[in-house]
Amino acid sequence: MSPSQPHIGLIALDRWRGGVIYTHNLVRALARLPESERPRLTLFCRGNSELFDEIADLADSVVVYQSLLDRLFGQTRFEVDAQRINASVGAALLREAAPELARVARRKRVEAIFPVSVQYTRLLPTAIAWIPDLQHCFLPEFFSRLARAARDNSFPALLRDPNRHVVLSSRCALDDAIRAYGPPLAKTHILHFATVPLPDWFQDPAPFVAKYNLPPSYFIVCNQFWIHKDHLTAFRAVAKLKSQGLRVDLVCTGPTQDNRHPEFFPQLRSQIKELGIEKQVHILGMIPRADQICLMSAAKAVLQPSQFEGWSTVIEDARSVGKAVIASDFPVHVEQAAPGSSFFHMGDADDCARAIAFFLQAKAECLPFSRAQHDARVLDFARTFMGIVNAALSRPSPATPENQIQPQEIPS
Repeated sequence: MSPSQPHIGLIALDRWRGGVIYTHNLVRALARLPESERPRLTLFCRGNSELFDEIADLADSVVVYQSLLDRLFGQTRFEVDAQRINASVGAALLREAAPELARVARRKRVEAIFPVSVQYTRLLPTAIAWIPDLQHCFLPEFFSRLARAARDNSFPALLRDPNRHVVLSSRCALDDAIRAYGPPLAKTHILHFATVPLPDWFQDPAPFVAKYNLPPSYFIVCNQFWIHKDHLTAFRAVAKLKSQGLRVDLVCTGPTQDNRHPEFFPQLRSQIKELGIEKQVHILGMIPRADQICLMSAAKAVLQPSQFEGWSTVIEDARSVGKAVIASDFPVHVEQAAPGSSFFHMGDADDCARAIAFFLQAKAECLPFSRAQHDARVLDFARTFMGIVNAALSRPSPATPENQIQPQEIPS
C-alpha cells in the first residue's frame, strides 16, 4: 500500500452470490498492483464477514457494521424487510440510506466508497455508484413491483446527478440505461471486471470429476437456477441432440433456490424428466469454487444460455482458465468476446443444439492460453478501477509507464 494512494472502502455484496465473487475479484485484482499503485483497502460487511475470510488478508481491515434493526432481525425471515425499513428511515431523516455505515467509514478515514446503489449517500465519503444491469426494465416479470419501483427510483436519480460518478459493467448496460432513462448527467464509467484465478484452479481436474461421479465427457453450466439464466433452453437442446442420436451430458453447478420464484426449480426438475434426459443432466448445486473451476477445466466447453447479464462471471471464469464458451447471443456475451466463443440465438433450443453439435464436430475445446496475458488483463481491471476512484476524488491518476490505463468515461 502506497501512502500516496487513496483509502478505499468496498461494501461487501453479501446477499448476492455474484456480488460476493465480484468483491473477491476486485480485492484480488487490486492486490496484484505494484506497491506504488496499491490503495489502502477496508472491506465493510453487514452482519458478518465469513464469506470474505479468504480475502481478509488482502485488505488493510475488515469492518462489520450493523444497524439496530440488523441486530434485532438479522438471520430471521424479517431481515430483508428490516434493512429496507432502516434505509427508508435513514433516507427520510438524514438523506443517508446507511447512516451506520457512514459513521464507521468516516471513523476509519475512508476517502471513497464503492459500490452504492441508492442516491441517499449524503454522509458517506465520496460514494461511487454501480449499476450492474437494467434487467428489471427488460425482464420486468422476474421482479416484484416493489423491486422494480426501487430500481426505477434510484437508478435515474444516480444517473441524473451531475456530481455523481456511476460505474456500469458493460457498454450494453450503459446503452440500456440511456434507453430507459435518457442521456446521463452523471460521469459514467464502464468497468469490465476480470476473474483473478487462484493456483488451485490449475490442478489436475480428474480427481474432481471422480469425486462427483461424472462422465468423462460433458459440458458445464455454472449459473444460479434463476429463470432468466434459461437452463431450460440448454436442457431442450440436450433432448434435441438425444433425438438425433447424439448423447450430450450436462453438469450444472450453482444454488437451486430462487427466493423470488420458489416453485421454479421443482418445475425444472419435472421438465428434465418429461424430456427424458434425467441420466444426462447432473445437478450438483453449490460446491466449493475450486471444485467448480476444476470441473469447468475438465468440461468440453462452458455453456452459457443466460438471457440477461451485467457482465458474465461464468464467461470470465472460463477465460481465466482458457476454456471455450458456447453462449447465447445476448449483447453482453458478444461484448465480452472471450477467446473461442461461439453463439446461438438466445432462447432457441434448436440453435443451441446446432452450436453444441458443431463444437463437437470441430473438436474446438483446446484453446491457446497465456496466463501472462490474462494477468495483464487483471491489471487493466485494477488500474481502470483506480482511475475511476481518482476521477471521483478529483485526483490525477499516476502517469507511470506501468499505469497508462484511463477510466473509460463516457461523455454525457
